[in-house]
Amino acid sequence: MKAPSARHERTGSQSKVCVVCLLGVLISAMTLGSLRLYGLYLEHRLASITARIEAVNNKNAVLEERFSSLLSPSRIYNYARAELNMVTARDVETIRLRHGPGDAASPNPSAAGTFASSPGGLSRLFVGTANAKD
Repeated sequence: MKAPSARHERTGSQSKVCVVCLLGVLISAMTLGSLRLYGLYLEHRLASITARIEAVNNKNAVLEERFSSLLSPSRIYNYARAELNMVTARDVETIRLRHGPGDAASPNPSAAGTFASSPGGLSRLFVGTANAKD
């Protein structure tokens, strides 16, 4: 009869299971490492984009401040006076429109700037009134 073989010398399915488990652990570790590196790459890109956004916001704030200073009424007045040689009007006259063909000028100050007759019908689409914001 043959003597039984020692346990450490046996060949069987246990070694294959250990190799498969070891490969699974290695693949999982490599996948986890690559995901971590990809996460670090995304964090770096996010930080650089955030820095660019901050730089653009700072530049925008400087431009808005400059724009508002250029549109200040005192700056416009000084520019018109110095560069364009504009002066303040001295003899100002007000022109008032008549209400009808034979009427005199309107004594009512609220009606002084109105049209003699308001347009009607389709012509209202083409005739507008002046606005200070236009």
